[in-house]
Amino acid sequence: MGVEIRKLESVYQLTMVSTVDRPGLFAAVAGTLSSFGMNILKAEAFANLRGLLLDTFTFADPNRTLDLNPTEIDRLRTMTERVISGKMDVRELLRNRPKPALPARSARIHTRVSFDGDASGTATLVEIVAEDRPGLLYDLASAIAANGCNIEVVLIDTQAHKAIDVFYLTDGGKKLDPAKRGTLEEALTKACEPK
Repeated sequence: MGVEIRKLESVYQLTMVSTVDRPGLFAAVAGTLSSFGMNILKAEAFANLRGLLLDTFTFADPNRTLDLNPTEIDRLRTMTERVISGKMDVRELLRNRPKPALPARSARIHTRVSFDGDASGTATLVEIVAEDRPGLLYDLASAIAANGCNIEVVLIDTQAHKAIDVFYLTDGGKKLDPAKRGTLEEALTKACEPK
């Protein structure tokens, strides 16, 4: 397993390469970044047939924590490695995260969860459009893992307060059946609620 964090002009990028997959791994990395006050702008996760995982998170540091305290980059890397290896619980890190102010009611974005079983030959595409907030990606990935689904590929994008997250999911190595879709839609909608 390897975790690398580097600065790219005005944002940072965390890259994780691992040969060990487990339920909630993607959620754990997203949660760790959120617990440090980072704003995840984009994320991509891929796995190949040999079991090699590559997750990339592009994030902003709105409080300039990493810019003003360069040693925090090492601390963030170490915490991420500890969470990934199961030596630290990301939920403990998230408990102390300050709550952000919500945007005005007129700017609110209504949650939409949609499924497409034809977009891929091996997985079900799930698109979530929701109000962005700290910890949203962690909550969505945790809901997916809690429902026994595996994230094959994920692509996320953030536009102002709007999160657009696309997951390719399987359940037991197969596309999601209608019952699983219904249960997952409910869980994902709940995960998008303000905390």
